[in-house]
Amino acid sequence: MPVQLTTALRVVGTSLFALAVLGGILAAYVTGYQFIHTEKHYLSFGLYGAILGLHLLIQSLFAFLEHRRMRRAGQALKLPSPRRGSVALCIAAYQEDPDYLRKCLRSAQRISFPDLKVVMVVDGNRQEDAYMLDIFHEVLGGTEQAGFFVWRSNYHEAGEGETEASRREGMDRVRDVVRASTFSCIMQKWGGKREVMYTAFKALGDSVDYIQVCDSDTVLDPACTIEMLRVLEEDPQVGGVGGDVQPPGKGMAVEDDQVQAAQVRAIEASVHQHHVSREQ
Repeated sequence: MPVQLTTALRVVGTSLFALAVLGGILAAYVTGYQFIHTEKHYLSFGLYGAILGLHLLIQSLFAFLEHRRMRRAGQALKLPSPRRGSVALCIAAYQEDPDYLRKCLRSAQRISFPDLKVVMVVDGNRQEDAYMLDIFHEVLGGTEQAGFFVWRSNYHEAGEGETEASRREGMDRVRDVVRASTFSCIMQKWGGKREVMYTAFKALGDSVDYIQVCDSDTVLDPACTIEMLRVLEEDPQVGGVGGDVQPPGKGMAVEDDQVQAAQVRAIEASVHQHHVSREQ
């Protein structure tokens, strides 16, 4: 039976049932018919109470059946194999509060997705921006899996004293650091958030299947990546998935009421310069 017809029949059936219950309750209330009662009517049980009790019983039965159906559907649902698609998490950072940034990076470290690549791009390469690189080293650095590069330029504007040849070398260095490292941090000349995202997307290229992005004040739920990847891989018509952004103090992802919690801003499939799309 077509899904649309099934839905229509359920709507009609539910509406008729609601009307029948409403009519029965109204009739019972008007007539005041009682099955049993005490001598002075201190206690009584009549048609009105019987209909209300039957209504409650039927609602409980339907709720039980729907819960069982959803539970079986959840048990039958197979999560995608983590090896089916590779994912890179790109974090855009700009003069972030140190506590927020630490919490963001620690939450990224706790994401339960094998071989997740984390790329943090700092929008600024001045001395006053260096503390963000220090926090990166503090949380994610200290291993052979971590890499960083301080770039005098960005992809669209050369830094002071930068030649075209050295800027090209910088582009190659950014790409190599990002692709070779599990955790990488790129500091570059200020250019705004679009430029930060461009750097991450351009450096990753086609080395990963999916790109997940968030800001540096975001605390990520450990299951965010695999949950959104499941949605993407279940339906080839879906090219991007947004997460559940929650206010401070709400949700398991928040560590204190100063941090803006979010599971993620978006997942996009495959990358080609500024255009992000799903590979066919």
